[in-house]
Amino acid sequence: MPNLVNQILLADLQREFQQMGSCVVVEFGKLLPKQDIEIRAKLREAGVRYRVVRSRLAEKAFEGLRLDMGKALTGRCGVAIAQKEGAIHAAKILRDWIKKTKDAPLEIKGGVVEGAAYVGAASSSIADLPDRHTVNTQIVTAISGPARSLATLVSAVAGGLARCIQAKVDKGGGAA
Repeated sequence: MPNLVNQILLADLQREFQQMGSCVVVEFGKLLPKQDIEIRAKLREAGVRYRVVRSRLAEKAFEGLRLDMGKALTGRCGVAIAQKEGAIHAAKILRDWIKKTKDAPLEIKGGVVEGAAYVGAASSSIADLPDRHTVNTQIVTAISGPARSLATLVSAVAGGLARCIQAKVDKGGGAA
């Protein structure tokens, strides 16, 4: 890589990839400027930074993180870079845009979430992953479910005993 510009771009990509929490790699074909502006606006609203990258430079930058993203970096590439697990939300935005757009010139090719690389067929599952808030809610529900059932059961036994005693008192059998 003798070109000084390529060295600067590679250093910038390496720095940005090291600071990211997650990303989605997309391949775009004949993307119209209007479509590009629409995609960038939706991603920006979600707090995701989108940039077009040279596939060879991006592959070298990912190799610096010990991630094999070579299969995802083909053709014209763009990377949606997010904090924490924000790539999940970005993948959902891109998936919805692709479904909405007829003959969409955009395809999700890969991504990185929580340090794990998703390439090929697995890349389509990024949008289906639950985010951290959803996982925390599922864990709390799983933990509190049995405790809630136990509390209901104990309460039912005590309530049933109280109703039996009250019925006995009302019947006149316990005039104490």
